[in-house]
Amino acid sequence: MIKKNLLEKSVEEYNKFHGAEAKVKFLRQHENTLGHLLVQFEGPFCFSCAQDEYYVDYQILLEEITGLKFQLGSIKPVENGVTVDFEYYKTEQALVYVLHF
Repeated sequence: MIKKNLLEKSVEEYNKFHGAEAKVKFLRQHENTLGHLLVQFEGPFCFSCAQDEYYVDYQILLEEITGLKFQLGSIKPVENGVTVDFEYYKTEQALVYVLHF
C-alpha cells in the first residue's frame, strides 16, 4: 500500500497547479494482483476535448512522488466528473505494463 502522506502530497500538488480547471480527490486504495488507486476528477475540464491529459499529468506526478510506475485503468463518468483507476505493481521487480484494449 502506498503511504497516506504520499497520496495526500500528490493530491495537494496536483490541485495547486490544476485547481482552476480540474481538482483531484483520492477515493480509495486496494491491492490484489495489481495495486489500485481510485481518484475522482472534477471541474470544467470535463467539458474539454483533451481530458486524458489531466489524468496523465496526475499519473506522472504519482510516479514522481511514489517512485512507482502507474498506468491508467478504467475511466468512468460520475456526477460532477470522472473516476479514474490508476493501476500499479506492488513490487519494483514488475514494471511491466498491462495492456488494456
